[in-house]
Amino acid sequence: MYRLLILVFSIVALCDAANGQGIIRGKVTDENGETIIGATVVKKSDPAVGAVTDFDGNYSLKISDATPQVIVISFISFDKIEYTVTPKDGEVIVKNFIMKSSATAMEEVQIEAKAIRSNDQYMENMKKKSATTIDYVSSETMKKTGDNTVVAAVARVTGVSTSSTGIITVRGIGDRYVKTSINGSRIPTLDPFTNNIKLDIFPASLVDNIMITKTASPDLPGDWAGAYISVETKDYPEQLSVNVETQIGYNTQATFKEVLSSERSSTDWLGYDSDLRDYDHTKYIRTNTSPTEYQEMVALGLGQYYNSIGVQGWTPGTPAGDTYFKLGLVQLGLLPSGLFNDATAVANAKDAYRTGSYRSQAFTNINAASSAEAQQFTRNYNTTYRTAPLNFTQSFSVGNQTTLFNKTFGFLGGFRYYTVNQYDPEATAQRVNSNEAGSFLSTDIKEELGKESNGWSALFNAACKLNSNNSISLLFMPNVSGVNNVRYSTDFFEPAYLLLQQTQFYEERKQFVYQLKSENYIPAAKIKLETNVSYTDGSSTAPDFKSITYQGDLDKTSFGIGGERPVNRYFRYLDEDVLDSRFSMEMPVSKNPELVRKLKAGVAYQYSDRYSDQYNYFVTFGPRFDVPFNNEDLNSFLAPQNFAIRNGIDGLTGVPYSTLDMFFEDTQTPSNFVFGKTHIAGAFLMTDYSITRRLRVAGGLRIEYADYYTDANLYDSLNYSADDPRRKFGADVLALRPGELNETSYLPSLNVVYKLKDTEVSPVNLRVNYSRTVARPSLREISDMFVYDYELRAFVFGNSDLKLVDIDNYDLRLETYFKSGDNISISLFHKNFTNHIEITDAPQGYTWENVDKSYVQGIEIEGRKIITERLDLKANVTFVRSETSYMQRALLVTDGKKTYQNVGEVTRTMFGQAPWVINCMVNYNYEKIKMTATASYNVQGPRLVITAFNPDFEVYDQPRHLVDVKFVKQLGERFSATFNIKDLLNAPTTRSYNFPDEDYNYDSYRWGTNYAFSLIYKIG
Repeated sequence: MYRLLILVFSIVALCDAANGQGIIRGKVTDENGETIIGATVVKKSDPAVGAVTDFDGNYSLKISDATPQVIVISFISFDKIEYTVTPKDGEVIVKNFIMKSSATAMEEVQIEAKAIRSNDQYMENMKKKSATTIDYVSSETMKKTGDNTVVAAVARVTGVSTSSTGIITVRGIGDRYVKTSINGSRIPTLDPFTNNIKLDIFPASLVDNIMITKTASPDLPGDWAGAYISVETKDYPEQLSVNVETQIGYNTQATFKEVLSSERSSTDWLGYDSDLRDYDHTKYIRTNTSPTEYQEMVALGLGQYYNSIGVQGWTPGTPAGDTYFKLGLVQLGLLPSGLFNDATAVANAKDAYRTGSYRSQAFTNINAASSAEAQQFTRNYNTTYRTAPLNFTQSFSVGNQTTLFNKTFGFLGGFRYYTVNQYDPEATAQRVNSNEAGSFLSTDIKEELGKESNGWSALFNAACKLNSNNSISLLFMPNVSGVNNVRYSTDFFEPAYLLLQQTQFYEERKQFVYQLKSENYIPAAKIKLETNVSYTDGSSTAPDFKSITYQGDLDKTSFGIGGERPVNRYFRYLDEDVLDSRFSMEMPVSKNPELVRKLKAGVAYQYSDRYSDQYNYFVTFGPRFDVPFNNEDLNSFLAPQNFAIRNGIDGLTGVPYSTLDMFFEDTQTPSNFVFGKTHIAGAFLMTDYSITRRLRVAGGLRIEYADYYTDANLYDSLNYSADDPRRKFGADVLALRPGELNETSYLPSLNVVYKLKDTEVSPVNLRVNYSRTVARPSLREISDMFVYDYELRAFVFGNSDLKLVDIDNYDLRLETYFKSGDNISISLFHKNFTNHIEITDAPQGYTWENVDKSYVQGIEIEGRKIITERLDLKANVTFVRSETSYMQRALLVTDGKKTYQNVGEVTRTMFGQAPWVINCMVNYNYEKIKMTATASYNVQGPRLVITAFNPDFEVYDQPRHLVDVKFVKQLGERFSATFNIKDLLNAPTTRSYNFPDEDYNYDSYRWGTNYAFSLIYKIG
C-alpha cells in the first residue's frame, strides 16, 4: 500500500512538471522569528495569482511562465518585499523571507535558503529567539561527527555525559532527572532499572534535530530537572528527496576474529528471538521429591477410593493419619482387613510398603510428568565461539511534497537496519570485601565479553494541508532491537581452585510509536490551536537469562558443580504502553509587530500501564546425585537424560528406589507478577511578553496531578490491604506492599531575557530563569519486586516508601553572537533537591532510597570559533559541584517488615553526577576538492554510579577519553563517501572503588576501535 502511494505521488509530481509549472515555496517570518500568518505572496504582473501564508508562515505559489517574474510579499504593518525569480520547467524554488516592521527603515531585503530543521543555521536562530535556555544537536552536526545513534550525538552537548549503557546525565544530574520525548511526546522506558529511555535505540539517520531544554517552561511537562530532551524526527521535504546509505565497519577486536557468543536463533539478525530461548511456562510442572503418604497412595491408584470415603489428606503420625494409611495398605493387599488392628500385621505391612517397590513406583508416577517436561527445556547452556562478520548498516529514505486532490500533501519514509559485533577477550573485574581485621580482600576476575546487537527502525510520516489554516499529520515509527550479551568469567577465588561462570543474557525490545498532530488557525481571533496525541506499544523480553557457576582446578582439567543454586535461568517479560496527549492554544495580546506578546494555555493527559512477569528456575541436585562434569561441557552435564527418573537398588539396604539426579525448581512468588498504572493530568497558563524590544518575560504556572499505583496481580485481585500479613512470602523476605503516589504539584517558572545588544545578526542576550520542577519515582521503583541485573550481578528490588522529589532550579546565561558566525555563552546554574532518589547497596541487593537533601551547581562555557574560511572549532566545558547530605540508616527486616536504624550523617558527592565534562569538535572544509574532515573529543569526570553503606565501597565511573574522526568526500553531484573512525584510542570503560590508597576496578573493558566506510546516494 505504501509503495502504491509513493507511485501515485510521484506520478502527480511528474504531471506538474510536464505542465511546465515551476513552484516557489518557503516560509515568512518577522525579525523575532515569529511566523507571519496571512501574509500575501503574489505575482506583481498578475496579483490575482497568489497565495496566503498559513499558520506556520508557509506559502506555495505556482508559476507557469518561465520568464523572470517579480514576487511581492506584503502584510499590514510590515514593509513590502519584492523578489525576482526565474523558474525553470518543473523546478521547485525554496525561499524564506524575513519581513521587517514598517516602523523600521529597511536598508536591504534579506533572503535566506530554506530554514531546514536539520541544519545548524536554523537551530542556532531558534536558540537565539527562544524564551528558554536551550541547546541542540542538528542532523548536520551528526553527519559531520559520524554519530549513528542519538546517544552518541547528545554526548557532544554542553554539560551532557553518557554511560556505556546508553543512559545520559545533564549538568552532572542523573538520568532520572532527564526527560526524553519523541516529537515532544513520551514513550516507555522498557527498562527495569532506569527512569529514562535509552537513546541508543534511535538511529541518527531518522532524526532532524535534538532539542535540549535546560530551563523549565509551563508548556513543558514538569517532571525533570537536568534537561528536557525532544528527539525531533525527520519531516517531509519541500521537494523530492532520496537518500541511500550503505556502511560497512571493521572492529579491531571483533571483526573476522573468533568471538565469544552463544547459540543464536534464526531471527537474531532481525533483532528478535525465534523461540530458541523462550519457554512456555504454562507447561512447567513442579517436581515433588518428598511426597506425603496421601500423595503416594493417590499415585498408586487409590485416589478414587479416598474420595469415596471423604478423605483429602492426613497428617502423618496422628491417630487419624495412621488409620487412613492402614486403609491404603489394605487396598494395596499388604494388610488383610481382618488384621487391621493387629500390631504385628500392621508393622509387617508397613515394612513391606517401605522396602518394596511401592514407594519407588509412587515417586515415579508422581514425577513422571515433571521429569518429562524438564527434558523439554532448551539445552543451549554452553557459551560458544563464532567468527564475527563486518559490522553493517543500511539506511534509506524518500520523501516529497506534492498536490493531491487539490491539497498539499507531504510524505517521508525511512528505514535503517544495523548489525554490530563487539568483543573484549581481556576484560577484568574485582570484588572487594573487608575481613574482621579491617583489611581489604580482593577477588580478581578475568573475563571474556561478547556482545552482538541487531535491529531496525523505520519512520513513516505523512501530512496534509487541508487549507491555509488547517493541517493534519500522522507518524508511525517502529523500532525493534535485540542484544545478545555473553560473559565467561574466571575468578581466582582461592589458591587451590577457580570459580568459573558462564552467563548468557539476551534482550529484545519492540516499540511501535503512533503520533497524530493537528494544527489549526482561527483568523478572526488570530488563535493558533495545536493538538498532539501519541501512543506507544512497547515490550521488552529477556528470555532465558542463564547464569551458571562451577569450580575447576588451576589448569582446568577437573571440574565440579554444586553449592546453592549454581544453575539459574531467568525469564523476564515487560509490557508497557503509554498514551500521551496535549492541547494548546496561543493568541497574540498586542498588535505591535516589533514585539513578541502572546498568551498560551493548554491541557495535557498521560496514561501508562505496565505489566511485568518473571519466571526464575534453578537446577537442584537430587540426594543420590552422581553425574560426571567433564571438559566444562554444560550441555552434556545438563543433558535431558540427566533429568530423567533413575531407578535402582540401594547397595546397603537392598531397597528399590527412584530418584532424580537433577530437576528444575522455581522460585515463583506473587511479587514476580506485577502490574502498574499511572495517570498524569496537567494544565498550564503562561505568557511570553516583550516589555520592550530589549526586555522579554516568559513564564506562568503549570499544575500537574499524578496518580500512580502498582501491586502484585494476586494481592490486588484478593483485595489485600497494604499491611495484610498474607503479603509476606518468607520469614526473612520483605512483604510486597502496593506502591502508591498521589500528588498535586504547583510548578511556577519565570524566564527573563534581556538583549544587551539588540541586533538581528549579532545579539547579546542575558537570560535569568527560575522554576520549580519535580521528579516522580517510576512504577518499577515503587514496586517491591526483585529483578536480577546482568550488569550489577545482583538483585535489584523496589521501594514502595519512595517519595516525590522537589527541585528548585536557578539559571543564568550570557550568550554573545558575532557577525563572523562565532558565538560564546556562559551559564551558571544551581539546583536544590528535596528527597533526592538514588540507588544504593542493601543487604538483599540494590534498591532505591530517598536522601534528605542535595544540591548541584556549576558553570558551562561553550562557543564556536571560525578560525579560517575552511576551519572552525566548537567546544564546551562544564564544571559541577554537588553535595548530598543524609542520615545514614541501616535497613532491618523483621518478620517481613522494614525498619531503619540511624547510624550517622553522611555528606558526599551527589549520585550520578560528573564533576566536569569537556567536548570539542574541529571541522575542516576543503571546498575545492569537496572534502570535509571532522575530529571530535569527549571526556567526563568520575561520577558515582553505585553507593554503599561504607563510602570506601562506593563505585565511580572513571573518565573515558573518546576521540572520533570522520572524512567526507563528494563524488559527483549525487554520490559521496565517508570514512569514520570511532573511539580512536580504544578507551576502556572502567568503574572503580573509592578506596583512598588502593586501586581496585569494579570492572574494566574495552570494545575496540571501529573503522567504517560509507557510500551515500542522495537526491534533493
